[in-house]
Amino acid sequence: ATTGDLLLQGVVDDVLSIEVTPTADATDLDIVAGESALLVATVEEKSNDLDGYTVKMSSTNGGKLVHGTDATKSTTYQISYDGAAPQAPATTDSTVKVSGALAGLTTDTSNVNVSVDAYAQAPAGTYSDTVTFTIEAN
Repeated sequence: ATTGDLLLQGVVDDVLSIEVTPTADATDLDIVAGESALLVATVEEKSNDLDGYTVKMSSTNGGKLVHGTDATKSTTYQISYDGAAPQAPATTDSTVKVSGALAGLTTDTSNVNVSVDAYAQAPAGTYSDTVTFTIEAN
């Protein structure tokens, strides 16, 4: 042979991650008076998918802060993700952000703000819900 080929290549692994960092206010919500657009967390999103990514949100209690020992006692809340209009989380995934196309590895941080409906006659106890954020490649 008078010529020979050498294939050079490298592989870049997929990067797709989400990290939720709560603020101190996340566990100190005012149930009796309510809250309005209180910053409760920041979420770091990372992706290198050229088509971008989608962030979804779901809630264990379907957007209700439920009393720890009496589930009939609760109040509702809404979440604003990355400045979007507030929405009540459902028990199933709902889209809260779509990144659009990416040029390469991208890191973005989104604020999570909560508004809690006042429950003036709330009995003593701890009211809680767990919100899950999921990132998916587009």
